Amino acid sequence: MNLTTALIVLAVIVLLMIRRYAGEPLEARRLVVPPLILIALGGLALSKIDFTAAGHHAVIDGVVLGASALVAVLGGIVRGLTVKVFVQHGHVWYRYTLLTIAIWAGLIVLRIGQSLAGHALGADSDVLSAGVALVAGLSFLGEAAIVGRRAIATGAPFAPRGARKAARSGAGLGQ
Repeated sequence: MNLTTALIVLAVIVLLMIRRYAGEPLEARRLVVPPLILIALGGLALSKIDFTAAGHHAVIDGVVLGASALVAVLGGIVRGLTVKVFVQHGHVWYRYTLLTIAIWAGLIVLRIGQSLAGHALGADSDVLSAGVALVAGLSFLGEAAIVGRRAIATGAPFAPRGARKAARSGAGLGQ
């Protein structure tokens, strides 16, 4: 991953954390669709790599990606347990807590460590870079599984499409 891509990913994560820390209506599609898109993009990027080329160590690449995927899903699950899920304005909302942010920071540091360890073990840089979107998507999907389950347990409906925009403007938030 080049510096520009890394900075864009970091900026998106920071903006997402700020928005979710403030709290927002929970729309089912926003919970599920972005992780699935990231997973698909990561899978597509990985499908373009020639694992039979000289210099590739497919087993090492696979083990490093598998370990990263496992940590991502588990990290997302743990993160999801720290998210506050509540009913407001007749539908489900969610909000990151300080613990959620701390877990995010820890997972980012862990991901950097995994990448460095992967390089040290001889994993291919192209494979590690291509796997970033996949791993991020799996992490978000792990979080979504827990948050979604907790949202359903409230008995309240998920927020309707456009609820976030309406919440920001203060309009359309009937009880």
